[in-house]
Amino acid sequence: MLKRAVGLLLLVAVVSMSQPGGAVAQPDDVTIAGSGWGDGVGLSQYGARAMADAGDPATSILGHYFQGAVVRDLSLLFIGSDFLVDETPVWVGLLQDQDEVTFELEEGMADLCFDATGVCAATIVAGEKWKFGVVSDGECAFSRRAGLGSWSGGYVTFPPLGDCSASVIPVSDPAIIRVPLKGRSYQSGALHFRGGSTSTAVHLVLQIGIDDYVSGIQEMPDSWPGAALEAQAIVSRTLAVRALLDHGPVSGFDETRLALCACHIPDNSPDQVYGGYTAEQGHPFWQGRVGATSGKVLTWNNEVITAKFSSSTGGRTESNEAVGGDALPYLVSVDDSASLSSVADNPFSNWTRRVSRDQMASTFGFDWINDASVTSRHESDSASTVSLDGIVAGRQVSLVLSGSEFRDRLGLYSSYIDVTLPAPFDDVRSNHPFAGEILGLVDLGITTGCTTADYCPDQGVTREEMAAFLVRALGLDLSTGANSFSDDDGSVFEAEIEALYASGVTSGCTPTSFCPLDTVTRGQMAAFLKRAFELEVPATPASQFADTGGTQFEDEIEALYASEVTTGCGPTSFCPLGTVTRAEMAAFLIRALAVA
Repeated sequence: MLKRAVGLLLLVAVVSMSQPGGAVAQPDDVTIAGSGWGDGVGLSQYGARAMADAGDPATSILGHYFQGAVVRDLSLLFIGSDFLVDETPVWVGLLQDQDEVTFELEEGMADLCFDATGVCAATIVAGEKWKFGVVSDGECAFSRRAGLGSWSGGYVTFPPLGDCSASVIPVSDPAIIRVPLKGRSYQSGALHFRGGSTSTAVHLVLQIGIDDYVSGIQEMPDSWPGAALEAQAIVSRTLAVRALLDHGPVSGFDETRLALCACHIPDNSPDQVYGGYTAEQGHPFWQGRVGATSGKVLTWNNEVITAKFSSSTGGRTESNEAVGGDALPYLVSVDDSASLSSVADNPFSNWTRRVSRDQMASTFGFDWINDASVTSRHESDSASTVSLDGIVAGRQVSLVLSGSEFRDRLGLYSSYIDVTLPAPFDDVRSNHPFAGEILGLVDLGITTGCTTADYCPDQGVTREEMAAFLVRALGLDLSTGANSFSDDDGSVFEAEIEALYASGVTSGCTPTSFCPLDTVTRGQMAAFLKRAFELEVPATPASQFADTGGTQFEDEIEALYASEVTTGCGPTSFCPLGTVTRAEMAAFLIRALAVA
């Protein structure tokens, strides 16, 4: 980008330079003030905590956040899916596309078997470490690590080789299996290996019961009120059952699902995280609430709903439709002021994130960014759209993003936000037509304003100021030691004028004069820029300017137009005799730097 292209050139040349008339302005970072954590749809966990603390039961909490939904027992629903009555219908994706998977038995016994043939390679006992992986194209094997305890050697492969669909089946109760790569242990269910998305990779999947799965969910502190934990357990169970219904029995998985994970739900799903037996340990209260709500799910018209939850909101939940989902009657925007109450003790009730202008510009593809604001909001008051304005390749560009995309790309907690971007100068607001270009000149060290606080955008540019702008933009050597003009002695920009003369960009207003205090016309500016950046004059005039024909700088103006440095002062005019303002100078320079 432009900033990187000229950055090294300017580093030595302009860092120590003072600009025409002022000290360096230091625009503050972008400030994003927000509230809540998550997308805000469905159950608000901190809201549930506050409601439970006030004495509301789980059913009331769920009735508030899922309007019109009813808690029912899964066994009483007629949903036409017989596989749900299986003891272990849930397949949880633990690892995907691994060359091999290492596991060890911490307690109990288990058989290692190939599913297609039913042949078992071994029965393992506590303390043994094994791995399963591809040994040749399409064939896999179990291998045991030699030795026990503090000493161990390499792995020994146990026959037979077989298809990469295999299982670790507990034959004792309990049987606790640890998967080192996950840093977790699993007590309930069986581990299955399945071929991955390529012939040289395998997936690891845990087959488990619905309530056993919910027991391993780690989404709410064990110390929270029982009603809040029960509400979370019902939501988590509903979410799991909905995944079962959406994907159907394992035997019906399509090729896409098999290649993805061969599972109903990954353990690191964006919806909720499953931590296995490791998560169950030390959380007895959660286990009790899972048991107390066993089989309970949220329904709408006898169907299991799409359940969602997040940590908290900005005071009102989001509708499902607002985040790009279907309009669902039970996922509408409702009051969530409880999540911001003192009882909720919510650390995310208010938060602030500061982002540098450079980081903001880089994240969204700008050279410089001069304005950012929330331009529309959802019913919940979260950001629906965020508008960004800045410079890309020398031109002012506007970008409109959804609030959720803005949140995700910056890694914000939520889209319940306000965005504040201070103006670069007191007299150049963030929405000034040339704010981006002015900010670019400041960032590149070409100017720092006319005073410590102002840029004076409407003030005309003098010839000596033009010299300073161009010398800094080009990184010219100031140590010429010459004295070519008689009228610049004592000028603060005498060295810059001499440097510009030595480079051939100017020969003065007369053979012995530079006229440093004269303002620069747009025609003269075209001549300066054409020479400074070596812009080509097109063989055939391209502009539609009606006021440049026969003027002294017609060719130079054509060069600027052909290089897209200018489009004129109007659709058919260039205004060659008009005075160049400091704001216009910023635009001309940034565009010229972009095309040079």
